[in-house]
Amino acid sequence: MQGLPTTPLTPPPPGLTLAHPSTPWKVVRSMLGFVFLVLIIVQVSFVAIFGGILDSDFDGDLGPSNPFYALFGTVCLIPCVAGFSSLRRPRLTHVIRGTESIEGRTFNMIAPHTAIQSSQPIHVDHHLIRDSTPLEMPPGKHLWWLFFGGVFISTFCMFPMMIFGLNIFTGLLFGLVAIPAFVVGFSTPVFAWWSTLNAYFGLPTTRRLAEWMLIAGMVSAAPAVVINSFVSPIFLSGLGLETFDPMSLGYGMILFLSAPIGEELCKAAAILALARFIDSPRRGFQIGLTVGLGFALLENSIYIMSTFAAGEASALVFPFTSFVRGIGSIPAHGLWTGISGYAIGSYLSTRDIPLIQPGYQVASDRTAPPITDQWILLGSSGEIMKQSATEFSQPIQIPKWLCCSKEDAFPLPKKPIYGIALAMLFHSFWNGSSWLVSIVFAETHDLVFLLAILMWTACLIGGLWLIARKILPTALA
Repeated sequence: MQGLPTTPLTPPPPGLTLAHPSTPWKVVRSMLGFVFLVLIIVQVSFVAIFGGILDSDFDGDLGPSNPFYALFGTVCLIPCVAGFSSLRRPRLTHVIRGTESIEGRTFNMIAPHTAIQSSQPIHVDHHLIRDSTPLEMPPGKHLWWLFFGGVFISTFCMFPMMIFGLNIFTGLLFGLVAIPAFVVGFSTPVFAWWSTLNAYFGLPTTRRLAEWMLIAGMVSAAPAVVINSFVSPIFLSGLGLETFDPMSLGYGMILFLSAPIGEELCKAAAILALARFIDSPRRGFQIGLTVGLGFALLENSIYIMSTFAAGEASALVFPFTSFVRGIGSIPAHGLWTGISGYAIGSYLSTRDIPLIQPGYQVASDRTAPPITDQWILLGSSGEIMKQSATEFSQPIQIPKWLCCSKEDAFPLPKKPIYGIALAMLFHSFWNGSSWLVSIVFAETHDLVFLLAILMWTACLIGGLWLIARKILPTALA
């Protein structure tokens, strides 16, 4: 073995097709792990650090400072960032190919301590290739059934505590169902929308890139939390406005000014962080929508977690919050950020210097999507599930309930400043109108107040659906 030459690494040949096992739930499991990691970074580390520096008593006023809070947040942040970096390190695939050749050898060295022995003479090539596993999601209908079924079963198990009060039996039942209810309530609607809409983009996307889109949205929540929880309350408090009373103007300004402006700017920055992947408006819309869903994934975990603080009323608060956010707030975040992404993609696609990203081949027609490495997906028994040769060659068939005709579609802004401004406007109307309705009906009977909130929420969701139907034909053109 010592006298044999080592076969050097070579670039992969063009048209090399890689086979991957079909694992549609892997991306869901991976993102669930990351959301808990980012949740600790945002809600523990960032809140403690900026609270310790700006407002350690968390009363909305500047000061006092508490270095111990900042130190605690930093200590929590370091292992989380280290774990995040370790989990997201670049992934490479070592591909070894052997072909029969009379000029080959039966014993081939490919590394100082690795050799391949064969019964026939073979010629060996080996390459290092970036992970190009295609994005594969569970069917949307499976995720929707899991969401509605999980929320229904969880609510059914919470009702005994509301009817009989808190005792050892109802408390134990609530404790057993709380964690699965939390996971199902905050995550499955995000993945359901992601799976449903991803099927209509007609763009080849690797799992690695798709995960980065969602993670970028989660990370963008960190500066948004700082803006909404510290910067805006301190600024408004300095102007003499109350920000903790839900009936106050200051509280409303955080909802219809601070949140839309700060959150949409943070999500737009996350899209720009992925600009090297954007070569068309459609790709920009895809990345923007996924970033918005990633932001909603982290935000939704906070809202769903807070429903369990209602105690005996959790049986009502949990399903209401889960359904409203699942079919309303979550797709709204995705759609508004998708508008920003479309505008950013329109701007980037007009640049003179074409994008060249490893793992992608830039098409000669700049309006066409880039072509990824060739691949096939194999089922558990070895049958071919999907392959790149046919996956994106079929025309996109979007159901009419989700997409109107091209003639009735709304044009979308192609300048980033207008796209982001439109996203802020939609976001501001959603938050501000909901807050205004709660103010108008605050002094009415509880039943009237609840009906008003439900009716206006239904109007917002209906309006969101109408806008989405008018936008998607333009975004996917």
